Amino acid sequence: MIPSIKYNEIIATIPKKLQEKNICYITLNKTYNALVELFEKEEIELNRIVFIDAITKSIGKVEHKENCYYVSSPQALTELSVVINEFLAYHFDYVIMDSLTTLLIYQKSEEPVLKFLSNIVNKIKTSGAKGIFYAVNIDEHKLLIQQASMILDEVMNFDAIEHIKTR
Repeated sequence: MIPSIKYNEIIATIPKKLQEKNICYITLNKTYNALVELFEKEEIELNRIVFIDAITKSIGKVEHKENCYYVSSPQALTELSVVINEFLAYHFDYVIMDSLTTLLIYQKSEEPVLKFLSNIVNKIKTSGAKGIFYAVNIDEHKLLIQQASMILDEVMNFDAIEHIKTR
């Protein structure tokens, strides 16, 4: 869980800590270009990160990028699930989703988000990768986070980030 006031700082901290690992970064909140700008500012090497961007197409025109696949919108959970499943064949060490709580903006209730999460968690586990799902820690998201904790192996506050195992 991420305190909203530290969001930008934290979303760069984890990929930086995992720089030696192959990462699939699923962005539902920031565009590919915004993330690249942030990561470059934080001196994060991008050569081991592949992006699935579910926001750029919903707000404008996309330019083909070798390390990015664009999904139509964060609302398109079936499309997103199919793309994630295809990408997992490339044997990533980590799959990072930014952010689980963003999905609530595009869905009418927690139910489709939890169903999607369960599906994705099972696919990630089957692939041998580890999943990291960001969630902004605000009162409106407490129910989703409580319910998601039954699906996820562990829920951590940002204060526990130094405990992420990179092996």
